[in-house]
Amino acid sequence: MNKNSLERMKLYRTFLKYVSLNVISMIGFSAFILADTYFIANGIGKDGLVALNLVIPAYTVVYAMSLLLGSGVGTVYAIYRGQEKPKKGNEVFTQMIFLGILIGLLFTVLGLLFPNEIVEFLGGRGHQKDLSLEYTTTVFSFSAVFMVNNILISMVRNDGHPKLAMGAMMTASIGNIILDYIFIYPLKLGMFGAALATGIAPLLGMLVMLPFFLRRQNRFRLVKTKLQPPVIRKVISIGIPTFITELSSGLVILIFNLVILRYIGDIGVAAYGIMANLALILIAIFSGIGQGIQPIISYNHGQGNHENVRRTLRLGILISALLGIFLYALFISFPDEIISVFNSENNQELHRIAKEGMRIYFSSFLFAGVNITIISYFSAKAKARPSFIISLLRGIILIPPVLLLFAGSWGIRGVWMTIPIVEALALMISIGLLLMEKRKARQKS
Repeated sequence: MNKNSLERMKLYRTFLKYVSLNVISMIGFSAFILADTYFIANGIGKDGLVALNLVIPAYTVVYAMSLLLGSGVGTVYAIYRGQEKPKKGNEVFTQMIFLGILIGLLFTVLGLLFPNEIVEFLGGRGHQKDLSLEYTTTVFSFSAVFMVNNILISMVRNDGHPKLAMGAMMTASIGNIILDYIFIYPLKLGMFGAALATGIAPLLGMLVMLPFFLRRQNRFRLVKTKLQPPVIRKVISIGIPTFITELSSGLVILIFNLVILRYIGDIGVAAYGIMANLALILIAIFSGIGQGIQPIISYNHGQGNHENVRRTLRLGILISALLGIFLYALFISFPDEIISVFNSENNQELHRIAKEGMRIYFSSFLFAGVNITIISYFSAKAKARPSFIISLLRGIILIPPVLLLFAGSWGIRGVWMTIPIVEALALMISIGLLLMEKRKARQKS
């Protein structure tokens, strides 16, 4: 076996290791979102499900910001590691920890001082508003914990320890599920209990990573440095596509809630709540592929190994496409069984709306995984502009006009068609940007 074949085999093993561990991690992370939905739907009922769906966008903003800092600092650190510049990597890490704590405390203050305004903006009214308030104020109180946890997980992953990163995420997810059950059922803490479980979960993840730091197995360190605006801008520019990808989930839920309330009412929001939470799980799986290829691409890009970068991208796109087909086939094959899990009151109207919506809405995953992989590819190479363009188009810019056009023409069915159309349009643009990059590379060579 020649040198190129050996290098290719090594890359494939690394790819399989990082992607599989990150997909498992994100499935575990998704499990606690699903657990919240399941326990609230069965322990509190339809009003709890509606309230959860109303406040998810607020939680998404906090979590998206933590991912922005985590993905940005992880990418910059991996590139510096590939360039053998550990001092610069440590300075970036230290600054982002400090910034993450500051941003987290700001979110906490907003959640404690303006909970009514936040919930009313999200559409909360009456009893559902009361339930939403409990969830929002509690989750926002743990904002700094979310920030630090996601920064540490990303750094551990980019430091060459994906198994530990997976272990931290899985522990947090499993702990959240167990606490969900304890707080909602035996202790009867309702929405407050569900939110408290979500807030405690990242603390459990950090406990798993604690021995790793105490034994000084990590190559990154907190060092004496100041906040440097150019460094902050670089991290944010790299992390912003991840932020938009995550934030778009909350934005879609917010916009769709408002439109569905107009067309169908609360029952439609409850039905959409089932689909939205399932969709978050599938997006998280695709994000796992993106997170898995990021350290590989960043490190090889830092070393100037362009062939390994291209191979990693091709593998990521292939896996994302195949996974999208499999997941769509799975969900449209068993819609009754999936919906019934979240429909404890056996509401037939809710079941009918969710079933019809699922068949159309989930076709978006035939395209979404590839889009997320391409976004991660550009971000991992510190090419902020193309990743920002794709993220902005699929997450924010295209959704309102497509939603207005299709909902105005086909009603609720047009609402379900919006995201598949947006993802398909974004994919065409993503492919175009890849081809432009390829053409520029040929011109330089």
